[in-house]
Amino acid sequence: MKKHILIYIILFISFITNAQTDNKKLRIVYELTYQIDSTDNKNLRVERMLLSIDNYVSSYQSERIYLKDSILKSNNPQALFSISKSKFRYKIYKNRAINKLNTLHNYSVYKFEVEEKIPNLKWNIGTEVKEILNLNCIKATTSFAGRDYIAWFANEIPISDGPYKFTGLPGLIMEISDTKNHYTHKAVGVSYHNNKININNNNNSYKKINKTEFNDFLKKIKEKPSLIFISSKLVLPKAALDKYDRNHRARQKHENNPIELDNK
Repeated sequence: MKKHILIYIILFISFITNAQTDNKKLRIVYELTYQIDSTDNKNLRVERMLLSIDNYVSSYQSERIYLKDSILKSNNPQALFSISKSKFRYKIYKNRAINKLNTLHNYSVYKFEVEEKIPNLKWNIGTEVKEILNLNCIKATTSFAGRDYIAWFANEIPISDGPYKFTGLPGLIMEISDTKNHYTHKAVGVSYHNNKININNNNNSYKKINKTEFNDFLKKIKEKPSLIFISSKLVLPKAALDKYDRNHRARQKHENNPIELDNK
């Protein structure tokens, strides 16, 4: 046991030393706890999310999506059946060097890329400190898309990035939660990676649309969920499509709490 603790301490010191130099290829695992129904605070779900950083570029996605993509590139596609579906069908790419944010949305046969500027968040940095993964993290607050947030960032990892679309602090965001605790990201692991992050290698099959057009698509899908089958090769009888619509509309009544309340 003592040997394992010693190894961990050595690795951690190495990580901090490298993080403060030129090595900016980090992967952070966040545990995302979220309340899918705004009226039911006992219905909490948990999913792991990955933030991969390559200098000024980063990608954010569900760990499940990342694993599925990795399996599809392997010789063992049967392993896909062991991974449950993610509630988060997007990949978010930030390029802090040019202030650009690209979100790839995957809805079966409908694949869209939405490009916008990285949100210009107004942070208030406090003096309160708490420890996360052996790092002293500083408290900061902001507001975004209809929610107020409390974040904890690590000056010891001087990378201005974080989960989802959050950025703009002088250190890596290790934890961030809205004040109602509907969405809480907390870092549970930090490691290195050797992958190059390049959105152009991933979005060949995605149609570029603006945010208004994407919001219109979401409204149509909400009204008629079976639209995802219209452009596919799968042909279903009208009775089956109607049943699919009824079931999904009933489910949507309890999935009414998106992370962005003000999604314009």
